[in-house]
Amino acid sequence: MNLPVEVIDAVRQDRCVLFLGNRASMEAAELAGRDYPEQKELARRLGWKKPAPVAGKKGGVASVESGAAVTEAAQGRAALVATLQAALGAPGAPTAAHRVAVRRFPLVFTTNYDDLVEQAAAAEGVALDVLGRASPLPAVEKGRCRLLHMRGELSRPDTLLCTANDHASRPLGPELKKQLRLLIRNQVVLFVGYRPDEEEFERLFAELSDAYGGELPRCHLAVAQGHIDDYLWQKWVWRGLLMFTADPVECLSALEDRLA
Repeated sequence: MNLPVEVIDAVRQDRCVLFLGNRASMEAAELAGRDYPEQKELARRLGWKKPAPVAGKKGGVASVESGAAVTEAAQGRAALVATLQAALGAPGAPTAAHRVAVRRFPLVFTTNYDDLVEQAAAAEGVALDVLGRASPLPAVEKGRCRLLHMRGELSRPDTLLCTANDHASRPLGPELKKQLRLLIRNQVVLFVGYRPDEEEFERLFAELSDAYGGELPRCHLAVAQGHIDDYLWQKWVWRGLLMFTADPVECLSALEDRLA
């Protein structure tokens, strides 16, 4: 793994913004010997079905949002929340990735529904402010971490964004979009725990691009391991992503070693 020097230097200067995705929680579950479905499996559990093949086109990406809409329509919102809580609510204990995140990044965004970052902060003795997507960002303080849940928290079902309709009805607020635009322009962005072939990352990247007002400047993506075909790799390279292969623990542990 070639950890970018730009990322290391930015973290050292408190100029790096971390976005943490589902593979960080999946690693915690694997270490604890617990089930934690990949996005494709979660989509199927929720009711998503692969569309019929169309000549000359690849099959659709597994959609957790579409599956969530199926469950909600058939069984109601409470059943959808219960299904997500059962599948994603108890992945295990925080990993080294979560602990490094709260120690080294004054600002962390997560698309995970769980509280592993909060648990890590408590274990590390790091002061943590937990924010929602409706909250403007307070000023960064040395020794304090701000955590913003981009899709809500399982412990607060009213905050959850699960379906496309949820996202459409609760877009990022204008003040937060303005702050994100400045952050993206002035700091280094690091995505950890994502794969570029999953809907979770597509949704996040689209929201950030909308906040920025166009294509993002170059950002760094630690691609969680597994095969990524050349088409997808090139697609994201053309969109300005500098990619390297590393799972969350591998990436953030290497970062900690370089900063020590």
